[in-house]
Amino acid sequence: MMTTVSAVSTVGEKLNNLVVAEGVFHDEVVQLRSDLDYLIENCLVSNQSDSSISGDVPKQVRQLAYEIEDAVESYSAAGQAAAAAESRGVFRCRLWKRSTAARREDLSVLKMRIDEVKNILTIRSSGGGGGGAHYERRVPDYRASLIVPMTDASDVKNILLDGRPNQLSVTALVGMPGLGKTTLARLCYNDPTVTKNFDIRAWATVGIEFQARGILETILFCLASSDLSRDEISGMETMELINQLHKAQKEKIYLIVLDDIRSVDDWNTLRFAFRDDRNGSRILLTTRVMEFRKLTRFIYPVRFMDRDESYQFFKLKSGGLLDDDPEIEKIAMRIAKSCRGLPIATTIIGGAMRTKNLEEWERMEQMLRDNMYSSDDRMQRILDIGYNQLPLHLKPCFLYLGYFPPSQPIPVEKLCLLWMAEGFISIRGSNIGKSQMEVAEEYFDELFDRSMVSVAVNEEVPPSARFQSCTLDDSIRDLCIKKGEEEDFFKVERENITRNLTGRVALCLNTDDIIHLNVSEGKDIRSILFYDMDESHSKQARPREFPDLTEFRRTRVLDFDEVDFRVTKLPRGVEKLTYLRHLSFRGCYLHEFTSSLSNFPLLETLDLRVRVSCVMTIQNVLTKLSSLKHLYFPLNFRCDGTEDKLKLDTLTKLQVLENFNACMCDVNDLLQLESLRVLTVSVDGNNTDLKKTTSCLNKNKFLRHSSVVVKNFDSYTKERLSVVAALLKCNALHGLNIEGYLGVTLLHEGIGSNFTSMVFNGSEFSEDPMPILGKLRNLRSLVLRNDAFVATKMVCSDESGFPQLTSLEISTLRLLEKWEVRGEVFMPRLAVLTIEKCDKLEEIPLGLSKIQTLRKINVRSMPKEFQDKVKETTNKLMAPFSYEY
Repeated sequence: MMTTVSAVSTVGEKLNNLVVAEGVFHDEVVQLRSDLDYLIENCLVSNQSDSSISGDVPKQVRQLAYEIEDAVESYSAAGQAAAAAESRGVFRCRLWKRSTAARREDLSVLKMRIDEVKNILTIRSSGGGGGGAHYERRVPDYRASLIVPMTDASDVKNILLDGRPNQLSVTALVGMPGLGKTTLARLCYNDPTVTKNFDIRAWATVGIEFQARGILETILFCLASSDLSRDEISGMETMELINQLHKAQKEKIYLIVLDDIRSVDDWNTLRFAFRDDRNGSRILLTTRVMEFRKLTRFIYPVRFMDRDESYQFFKLKSGGLLDDDPEIEKIAMRIAKSCRGLPIATTIIGGAMRTKNLEEWERMEQMLRDNMYSSDDRMQRILDIGYNQLPLHLKPCFLYLGYFPPSQPIPVEKLCLLWMAEGFISIRGSNIGKSQMEVAEEYFDELFDRSMVSVAVNEEVPPSARFQSCTLDDSIRDLCIKKGEEEDFFKVERENITRNLTGRVALCLNTDDIIHLNVSEGKDIRSILFYDMDESHSKQARPREFPDLTEFRRTRVLDFDEVDFRVTKLPRGVEKLTYLRHLSFRGCYLHEFTSSLSNFPLLETLDLRVRVSCVMTIQNVLTKLSSLKHLYFPLNFRCDGTEDKLKLDTLTKLQVLENFNACMCDVNDLLQLESLRVLTVSVDGNNTDLKKTTSCLNKNKFLRHSSVVVKNFDSYTKERLSVVAALLKCNALHGLNIEGYLGVTLLHEGIGSNFTSMVFNGSEFSEDPMPILGKLRNLRSLVLRNDAFVATKMVCSDESGFPQLTSLEISTLRLLEKWEVRGEVFMPRLAVLTIEKCDKLEEIPLGLSKIQTLRKINVRSMPKEFQDKVKETTNKLMAPFSYEY
């Protein structure tokens, strides 16, 4: 039933778009939208558990909804084509320029189709959907997801830090799913008292889809990321990969975590990659397999929480305000007790009870009492309750999480883009005036607050607001897949022949055979995701041929994830998918974006962020995609051989434009893109381009985030200095990475107040920039690199205290000898300090000991005397110390 509700809701969102487009027929379209609202609330939502609408009825309703959606989008597509033709000076086609009566007839047909849906279902007057629930936006607190009520952490840390034995030792955290093994391992992995005792660390998730090579690549990247890129590691032969792993571990004390290892055979495959220099290195495993008792030196059974721990954890997850109401507090204690000390159960039920009133607390207690018949299925019943408590608008978003491969972080941005393409995001009620991405982010925050997802946090620099990626507990992912299959919501295929497909299918590319899709089911497929499950990127493990997509004309989402198109061609028939709204080649190897990929009048998201090593050629056809709202260029790309730059002036609906390269694209077009909310631009040495970019930033009223990378821009003339000065003063700019001589006067002339990150490369400031830069109240990341500062002494004081700075890097400042810290309040949030190739720098300031948040000091390519002094200083700090010769 959830799939049917989602399908009908999606049609409603498409009608919202039609409301905006229609003029004289505005009232008729609004009435259609109202009919659908009534249908969702009174026919579908209130009857989700009603046996009278079972069997083929939901499928019939869903099919009708799809037909209505097709009709709406065909109408929209015709309008887009006509508008595009008119913009090129072509007379509007006769098909679009029809009589008023004919267009009213179109709307009447849509009304009849909605009435058909009503007639299929049993209309009930009671109930309500709750799908328009209001959610107050806030900055989510990731720290709440990292707190676990376990005293076990100190025991595990003691095992890891015990100097005996010197030889490599392996510790296994063992327990059933949902006990918090991964969370316990993560706490120990990131604890400063642990990390300061290890030179290098790595974390890799094994999971049920065991990929030995991919796991070893992940470990090597963690250990040697400063020397080797992901593409370089992926291109290594297996023996070279192992040799590089041994080289990275040589004479280093390392800590490696292998999370969720499922079998002894998996461990036996991986263990040869870890060398033993008898220096106290450690490996920590998390597993549900008790056989590891015989294979590891230490075994640590992860226990259930006791009663007090359960309640405190439940209190945290439910919002922490239980003490305000004695009646709710009593019920909360009983509910926490019913979770029987299982962290995942406590997490799910606690998250479901945030902001609930007394009556809802009583209802939950009764529900748990009625469903807790036996301990065998207690876990599944609690998970089912957590799912059923989700509001209607979150259920399809939650189920979609099961669409992604296991044991891999889920990019939050990609997740939100897919939700938008599927029509899950509602711009109604309190959401009016917001962008779809803003609402999608709020939906994600709701799932996070309910503890249905965990955020993957960079332990070095906590995020200021947005999350980069998320993960799922195995039990919650199993729930997604179970409910998704029950609801015919999606299907994940790992075989090369697919049958009985639902509206969404994810195909995992892990064979060298031809993948087949059942053409007879093509009309029902709304989204297709191709995942490369072989993390080694081996050319031998690729399908020779993709399925023909010609008959899959209703597809709205087509996503290729890390597919190498050097050995596999694009599927035939892609250009026939005229309803496509989302097309992504993120992480792929695709040499060319051709004109055949521009036949999508309704496309809203185009993601061309291929691998860094792939230089894509883009034909000048993007202007045909006039519905685009989100465009992501590759980091490296070129035009199709002509002298003309890529044109984007017709893309007036663009809200997100990333990796815009002024060498390849016409900067004048930026002035036409007045709806931009996110903009990242690269300018290479051109004075005029930089001036126009600054003008665009100043004129745009909707920008939420903008950043500019300026390359090869030496400012030796007054004209060039004035252009850079204007850029620095721009209050609409948030990130700046500038390469080239700037001199000294620019910083004194003023800097915009909204900078969050700044990189100065080769600036040659002769005066200390820290007193000025330290006054930027929003600055979180600062890098001074390659003689950005050319003097012997740098001073930081509490007068310019960098109040928000979390990351500071000073690199290749060849004249710097002394760095002083004065005052009591200096960089109060600094988490990571990196010092590299500053050969004359004598020592780091002792004043850093006052920074309570400092978690890591990276010292790279510095003299041994400096390293020894840093080691002495770090003994006085809580910050761990890592270095590279």
